[in-house]
Amino acid sequence: MASGVIRKHPPKSHIYRRLSQNLRAAERGLTQVERIHRDAIRRNDEPAVEFAERMHQLMVGMNAEAALGKIANDPAGFNDKERDLVLNGPQIERWEKAVELAFRRHYSVPLHLEIDRSTVDARSSERYSEVTKILADDLAAVIEDRNKIAHAQWVWLLKSKRNEVRGPAPAPLNYTAIRARSKAIKAIAGLIYDLVVSEPTFQRDYDDHYRRIVEAHRSFDGADYPNYVVELRRRNRKRLDGDSLREP
Repeated sequence: MASGVIRKHPPKSHIYRRLSQNLRAAERGLTQVERIHRDAIRRNDEPAVEFAERMHQLMVGMNAEAALGKIANDPAGFNDKERDLVLNGPQIERWEKAVELAFRRHYSVPLHLEIDRSTVDARSSERYSEVTKILADDLAAVIEDRNKIAHAQWVWLLKSKRNEVRGPAPAPLNYTAIRARSKAIKAIAGLIYDLVVSEPTFQRDYDDHYRRIVEAHRSFDGADYPNYVVELRRRNRKRLDGDSLREP
């Protein structure tokens, strides 16, 4: 859709509307699991924290799948051929393909050419490289590993036939690392949408999405988690102390 074109909303029966409802429901679920995770941290309940980490990570992966499904099926976005390319293959490859096709579509880069400084401006080339690198290096574990969590491969990873052990399962990420990835995925989804739909506010929103991706990336290592725990429990003690003072 060219910039400045008035967007027509699809009819209520369109799959895009149903996928939008799925995403909203998944987002509500993510909000709930974040609250449960924070509460477990607050109470210093380690078994509950470990369980919440897995459920939190699972819900982020589910939200990622729902978000990409909504974007891919927006009638104002990808065409049928592009949509088929986006919705095939493993989940992380779908995200990578969505980013690639979004850049190609917006900057009119044909499939036989690379997306680099010879086909787009230097800033866009740098952003494309950075976003695809973040997806491959840092977000694949959350986007793809939701199946392993859902199939209870919490201690050992199994091969596809499920009767051979592939190796030990990675430890779940901590709260701040998961939350940062959730923010990055949401921002990448917004970036893809802006590139494909090209609304009049594209440049302002595009820059904002990219800024949020970069900001979230700084917290991917979860190094700020210990400080987050200390502050969360400090506020909880303060609240409990205040409640005890108000008791008759």
